[in-house]
Amino acid sequence: MITLHLHFPERTHALPILLAPGLLDRCGVALQEAGLEGPVALVSDTTVAAHYGARVRRSLEEAGFSVLEIHLPPGEGTKTLDMAAVLYRRLAQDGIGRDGLLIGLGGGVVLDLAGFVAATYMRGIAFVSIPTTLLAMVDASIGGKTGVDLPEGKNLVGAFYPPRLLLIDPIALHTLPAAEWRNGMAEVVKAALIGDPTLWQKLRGDPARWAAMPDMETLMDLLTRAIAVKIRIVEQDPLETQGEREVLNLGHTFGHAFERVSGYRVPHGEAVAAGMMAATALSARQGCLEEPRLFQDLEEVLQGLGLPTRWRAWLARYDIDTSPEDIIAAMDTDKKRRGGRLRFVLIHRPGVVRVHSDVPDEAVRQALEETAGL
Repeated sequence: MITLHLHFPERTHALPILLAPGLLDRCGVALQEAGLEGPVALVSDTTVAAHYGARVRRSLEEAGFSVLEIHLPPGEGTKTLDMAAVLYRRLAQDGIGRDGLLIGLGGGVVLDLAGFVAATYMRGIAFVSIPTTLLAMVDASIGGKTGVDLPEGKNLVGAFYPPRLLLIDPIALHTLPAAEWRNGMAEVVKAALIGDPTLWQKLRGDPARWAAMPDMETLMDLLTRAIAVKIRIVEQDPLETQGEREVLNLGHTFGHAFERVSGYRVPHGEAVAAGMMAATALSARQGCLEEPRLFQDLEEVLQGLGLPTRWRAWLARYDIDTSPEDIIAAMDTDKKRRGGRLRFVLIHRPGVVRVHSDVPDEAVRQALEETAGL
């Protein structure tokens, strides 16, 4: 078992992050060893529950926990205030009190929603996160962000509420569809560019190797490296108030706009991949990019993974016809605005990215034109 720790300034104890094959079947003991107790509400979606719900419940009950299971519809459309209200009422009706424990089992949607409910139900109850997708393991579950969507944008209502324990079992990825593996790999590529040049070289050396899940030893190294990048950055800026944590948004200013113009029909990982290409083009136009070949290298890595590199051509596959002006307009409600200006994470070289707020609109438009593909 690999144990990592994420330190938050307002907590006396660091968040333990446990990584081990078979951890789903030992999660009850892991909760006991972490000193957690009380009745459990186990929240997952119907797809994840069909694969892992019974195993997790059995482990919890064998460890002496009483378990209330709640199954949600899968998909981003579940992450709403209305669904949060449904969960509040279910917890209240089943007698989950301040001594209760809410466990989120699933991907980013389930973890964001469950964490938000845990943060706000009875002004906060204990929360445990068990991610089951690659994207959630390396990104969504780490950092304490919880939230729900509004029609005006994703994650516009939320709270910073770190779990008491984070359990990662890579065996859960065996049932992950190939498309979801690729989506998660977009965040791994992002982590490598932001803070692990060695990982970037591994990805760059043989991109096609990573298009499918590798052997367990290689997978554990991949997860540990990507998670370590996020831990290091989150610890520098836990509440995203100092600016350091903003580097985690590489590709996201563009990516969120792509999601918005699609009506959130496109996968997040694909949007981030196309967004990183646009951000790299913008980096070159702004004179930041110290390695001119990086644009081509990134394109080759993403193509090897089966991820999009040209946003207009990619969106056309979803029957979405849009323009650079539409994308720029879709950035208007982005949470990364400061003083009315968008902030872009630009790449200087692998391992060095910085936030820029002095980017001309024309440069953004030109970067979009360059990476459109049609």
